[in-house]
Amino acid sequence: MYRVTAAVFCAGLLWSARGEEPVSFHRQIRPILVRQCQGCHHPASRQSDLLLTTYEGLKQGGRKGPALLAGAPEKSVLIAYLTGENKPQMPFGGRPLPEDQIELFRRWVREGANDDSPAEAPEAAVTKATVYHAPPVINALAVSPDGQWLAVSGYREILLHPAAGGPLARLPGLSDKILSLAFSPDGKTLAAAGGSPARFGELQIWDVASRKQRHSVVTTNDTLFGASFSPDGTKIACGGADKSIRLFDAASGKEIRRVDHHEDWVFGTAFGIDGQRLVSVGRDRAAKLTRVENGQFLENVNLLKEGLTAVARHPKKDWVLIGGQERVPYLYMMDRPRAMRIADDSTLIRKFERQDGPILAVAISPDARYVAAASEVGDVRVYLTDTGDPVAKCSGHRGGIYAIQFAPGSQRLYTAGFDGQVRVYDMAGKLEREFVPAPLEKSEVSQK
Repeated sequence: MYRVTAAVFCAGLLWSARGEEPVSFHRQIRPILVRQCQGCHHPASRQSDLLLTTYEGLKQGGRKGPALLAGAPEKSVLIAYLTGENKPQMPFGGRPLPEDQIELFRRWVREGANDDSPAEAPEAAVTKATVYHAPPVINALAVSPDGQWLAVSGYREILLHPAAGGPLARLPGLSDKILSLAFSPDGKTLAAAGGSPARFGELQIWDVASRKQRHSVVTTNDTLFGASFSPDGTKIACGGADKSIRLFDAASGKEIRRVDHHEDWVFGTAFGIDGQRLVSVGRDRAAKLTRVENGQFLENVNLLKEGLTAVARHPKKDWVLIGGQERVPYLYMMDRPRAMRIADDSTLIRKFERQDGPILAVAISPDARYVAAASEVGDVRVYLTDTGDPVAKCSGHRGGIYAIQFAPGSQRLYTAGFDGQVRVYDMAGKLEREFVPAPLEKSEVSQK
């Protein structure tokens, strides 16, 4: 904590005399740092040696020395970069902060740059490896296109398992929760969407070979969901709790476009075969079709029924499998066979049987032969795509199943969810393997 000088004390009295509350680091300054600055200045991507995920890191500064001088905003490097007096103006590559927010920083520094964070307030990013005493809830998993890697969500990190054996790679990041994982078509890049509820959303982009984070893009005031790559691997789409669809450049991490067609949270995205169109599903019941080039809304693919939480695209056709609160998986085509009518369901190809609970995840096998649906309760069920006939029930889950994906050979299905176990089934529904993907401190939980 900075020593409060007489000048700073007098400045505080002056603000009090004006009837203004002192600026709060915890309530006013820290949220701006989370949204605008921590994407480039956190432990996994500490640009300019500056860490902005903790008060101590801000106080210490980076390559340019201490970031601020208590009581003297005109002499503080932080203020100079925010105003553009020092180049490049921050946030780098983004819009400058509004003047009222910059003035908040000035006032905070002038009043002493104090940290009023409550002692129990969690840090915004990982500063040491997470210790697991029980299997963590698994919100997301992804299998690389060549089957060499399995990525699983952990607490504030991604757990990267090599299929051929070898050491586990742990990829720590900023987000409390990783809610979606996706490998690029060539398997060289891993995207993770998540965030911290009611604070920020984040897209992480990782280089798989080096285990290095290329970009951390912090955006919105809430979490991101449903990351997907375009077929050529150049774009990443996500949905948001702020009702938006966001498109990012996979190479630079730059946000290309925000689209606001939905009326509620957007949980899933899937590009069409040629990458020119995007299907998104949300709590507003709609599977919306959007033109990627300009964000133009084209139409609703489905007949609106209940809220949707999951979508997967057919690997060979512009068909999408969707599911949600209605508990029924539907297979739709993206191209309407006749002139559009309101509440028209002419795009429906097949309706599958009702599941035991609301659907949380769907998948289509790489060879397009099988579809699978997972729900809040019960089994993961597998069907033949062409006929809808049931093939298998994958049993043994305790609690909701939040993520499923077929292996590249289409003969195995990976599942995970509430009980913290990853399970692998064959196409007859036989359990081949189950294990806890996180390194446990306790040894009572067996790994098979």
